[in-house]
Amino acid sequence: MLNAYERRLIAFYLANAASSLRHQDHEASELAEWMTARENRVAFGSKRKRLHRRNIDPDEGISDRKWRSLQDTLRDEFSAAKKARYDRTARRLRRLGRATGLRRTEVEILELLLRYRTQPIIESMIDDIFGHFSRPVRSVSPLNLRSPALPALLGLSANALQRCLRNDAPLVRTGLVAIDSDGDLNSATRLNRLATAPGGADLDVNRLLLDAAPRSDLEWSDFDHLARDRDHIERILTGALKSGASGVNILLYGPPGAGKTEFCKVLAERLGVSLFSAGEADDEGGEPLRSERVQELRLAQRLLAGNRGALLLFDEMEDLLPGSFPGSSLFGGSFRSRYGDGGSKVFMHRLLEAAPTPTLWTMNDAGQASEAILRRMMFALELRRPTPGVRARIWARQLGQHGIEAGADEALSLAREFEATPGVAAGATAAARLGGGGVAEVRHGVRSLSRVLGCERPPQGPPARFDLALLRADTDPATLVERLVHGGERRFSLCLEGPPGTGKSAFVRYLAEHLGLEVLQKRTSDLLSPWVGMTERQIAAAFAEARDTESFLVFDEADSLLADRRFSKQSWEVSQVNEMLAWMESHPLPFACTTNFGEHLDPATLRRFVFKIRLDYLAPEQGEAAFRGYFALTPPAGLASLGGLTPGDFAVVRRKAELLGQLDEPEVLLALLRAECEAKPGRPRPIGFRP
Repeated sequence: MLNAYERRLIAFYLANAASSLRHQDHEASELAEWMTARENRVAFGSKRKRLHRRNIDPDEGISDRKWRSLQDTLRDEFSAAKKARYDRTARRLRRLGRATGLRRTEVEILELLLRYRTQPIIESMIDDIFGHFSRPVRSVSPLNLRSPALPALLGLSANALQRCLRNDAPLVRTGLVAIDSDGDLNSATRLNRLATAPGGADLDVNRLLLDAAPRSDLEWSDFDHLARDRDHIERILTGALKSGASGVNILLYGPPGAGKTEFCKVLAERLGVSLFSAGEADDEGGEPLRSERVQELRLAQRLLAGNRGALLLFDEMEDLLPGSFPGSSLFGGSFRSRYGDGGSKVFMHRLLEAAPTPTLWTMNDAGQASEAILRRMMFALELRRPTPGVRARIWARQLGQHGIEAGADEALSLAREFEATPGVAAGATAAARLGGGGVAEVRHGVRSLSRVLGCERPPQGPPARFDLALLRADTDPATLVERLVHGGERRFSLCLEGPPGTGKSAFVRYLAEHLGLEVLQKRTSDLLSPWVGMTERQIAAAFAEARDTESFLVFDEADSLLADRRFSKQSWEVSQVNEMLAWMESHPLPFACTTNFGEHLDPATLRRFVFKIRLDYLAPEQGEAAFRGYFALTPPAGLASLGGLTPGDFAVVRRKAELLGQLDEPEVLLALLRAECEAKPGRPRPIGFRP
């Protein structure tokens, strides 16, 4: 049922439309027809004379006399309805108008668009009277710049309406009204809340129209691995909020699940301000159109202008990349408007430069953004997966929150085993609680996710039975570790070359453990890319991650990254080696490369490595020591005749013998070791006769 103010609005619209129309106009007949069909529902004042359908001829329209009578009646009805007080929606609209600096005419335009969307009777009135304009092209709305509907209903001239809807006019500039390439007008989707949200008319407009981000489960200390950059952003935003500076944009990027949005929430809590997000969902809870996100961004910036207790979050910045949606792009595509494509980049750049509220932008890959956009960011922070220590705290808190009994050692074990993000940890522990399980179920759940997320980590420490005495190297490994640990120097590099299984990676992990550093291992498959320039970017990112997290960087199978450039056939093969060499010279922390084929390395690498260590197959006495260490048995007589034994062979054979139940059978163990040696291509053979 219509309230008194809505009847006043309809009388206002109809009186204006009737005054601008002639009796022979098609719209005049439609107007009279609509009133006749709905006179009981609209229920104007009692003085109105009934208008019978016989006074309207569909072909000839309404007579001049009857039309003048109808015009007089509508003017009287509007005059009588003028005293109707604003309803809740109208009062909220006017509060919004004051907050955004709108004039009365602009508020009336916005109100018509909003009532058209939210009041079926007003929608039917406009469609029935002016809908013929859109019938030849059904995608065009009656509320179109070329339609006579808006000026007629509002009592405005076409020129006055155009002035209110210019690109630089408040209605459009603030995102309250969007105009598509066909000229159709639409109010911002979330303005529907002015009509539908419960509560009184005195609700804060910002709280009503903007979505406040919920609190985060994380804490400030959960980002200690980013402490320097994290604290720098805090200082920037503290100064921006205090001074009211404009154009403050912070970019947060990193892989999905790295905690970008959670960081924004924690940051806002740390600063003691509200965090509002722009365009995360439409009013039905669905995914908003890309154009709606742009519109809501502009509206949010306007609403929060001058508010020194708020930050704005625009999540998933990729939505605005070129090609993400037709007709609107923030990053290099054209922002279509009714005036064409020109000036779009300038417009969107100005939107960033003049942003009145500090804005946090998140995206997965900063490389997708144009340099013109990146230059307008005050700071860019890459959020990587947390360090094991931080992950252990997150796991401990998640396990505790979900009532799963676990000690600190179990939380640390999960942190070392999986590079799981806070979201993965929360999901796995919640699933275990629902299933009534414990830590075993948590580990099972996170392992299932790690297969698709790639967050399962190789062991960080050396193997369980690792022994420096079992390394056959041209440099005494025990002395080297002792001197490096006690020397205190952290800027050095190692190249470990030798056959598989000789202990190259194990030695690096042993050294890192004694230096008190976490290992950041990068396999060739992590870095090589078929896309031009991507391998170089990922090499640089690996060195940067190791530097920022203060980790011991290890490149396995380094011969693929440092291949001899003299035999290169493609330019990218040269450029990736150049990238590696450049970073190797400037890296401030320990890093190591391991390779099975040292002869394939580029000669220029030799002077970049401080230590070059060659590991070889075990000497006979080392083989016997390994047999005692792995099996606690006396070595059989034939062990010394085996050529090409490595510590890795003993680890494999022990695992195999455990499965077969033959750990206490020396001759079986010897046969298994011989099989491992014989399976190696180019294996060394002993001199003389074999017994």
